[in-house]
Amino acid sequence: VKNYGLSNWGNIVFYQIIINYLIWIIDWSFNQYSTKFISINSGNKSELIKIFNETKSAQFILLIISILLSILILSILGEPKLIFLFSLILFGSFLQSFWFLNGLEKIYETALIQLFNKSLLAVMILFFIDNQSSIYLYFLFFGVSSLFTGFICQLRITYKYNNILEIKNISKGIKTIVKSSKLFYSTILGSFINSSIPILISILIGKPALGIYNIADRIKGISVQLTHPISHSLFPRMAKEYSKNKRSGNKLLKLILFILLFITSLSFIFINIFIIDIVKYFSNENILLISSILRILLFSFLINVIEEVMVNHYLMPNGMYNSINKLKISILLTSLISCLPLILSFGLKGAAYANLFSELIGLIYILFIYNKTKNIDYKIQSF
Repeated sequence: VKNYGLSNWGNIVFYQIIINYLIWIIDWSFNQYSTKFISINSGNKSELIKIFNETKSAQFILLIISILLSILILSILGEPKLIFLFSLILFGSFLQSFWFLNGLEKIYETALIQLFNKSLLAVMILFFIDNQSSIYLYFLFFGVSSLFTGFICQLRITYKYNNILEIKNISKGIKTIVKSSKLFYSTILGSFINSSIPILISILIGKPALGIYNIADRIKGISVQLTHPISHSLFPRMAKEYSKNKRSGNKLLKLILFILLFITSLSFIFINIFIIDIVKYFSNENILLISSILRILLFSFLINVIEEVMVNHYLMPNGMYNSINKLKISILLTSLISCLPLILSFGLKGAAYANLFSELIGLIYILFIYNKTKNIDYKIQSF
């Protein structure tokens, strides 16, 4: 951010939003849908091979669609130089079958591979990007790290777990896409939620303002990710637990929620105490404004953790996909309705308030759903 400046960084954020949408298409809902069934069938080798092959066939179809969409979008935006770089990123994402490793509860393997990805990208950025660099160099590094990570992940799955990448049944891949589509809709809705406010900021105030908001939002995002290692590692276990006994699943859910809220509260206090120093690490400009936006977003951070726990560890394992979609729609609509007047009235702080208000609405809804369904018996699900 310091090298590119807020204006160029806002431009990078805009194209990152596009690539994130395309990656979400490839990921579809398999990080939840396929992971859940890998966990439930972890002792059945033939079923694991079937789930892996059908999921990868589905992802290959989605990869082709994503590359074609990137060609169309970048041609319209007048950035054909990004097409090859986007294709590198997308192919690397296709090879990253973390949903398989997570389903087997090999979270440490996923973590190590992702650590390699982040480290490689960080090293290239720190050593080779300066204030003369173009945005194309950033996306080149993004593509290289994505591709290398994908190869490492796939080699691990092939040689340790004997699951060879084969695209041999397109029709079953299409069926898998259809069967998991409800969860994909929730993923897309989630991506709309994440990008709706940044897009409105870009339109109403401009890309420099988007760069300012994005720094605060990224710090909040990093804070949310502090709980991800625990939350993501427990998702397959919760899927298996609920498939056995609803009451024991609810008991474990409450324990997970308590632990993650405790960690989240400590993070909330720490960031508020050292907020100026933290913001200075990310930017030399508009430090007080970024800090004030971040203070508002940190309350959203607390709510985000509760919502993620309830979605990933209750709604998802119990196959309540319609409820997940209704939750996402309520947050998105509240965000869109409140964002415009709040931005026009309070600027970037208004955008942060809109984010907080929409998350509060989502929290009320999800607690209502839990209270209504917590004593209903688990329904058996099949891939």
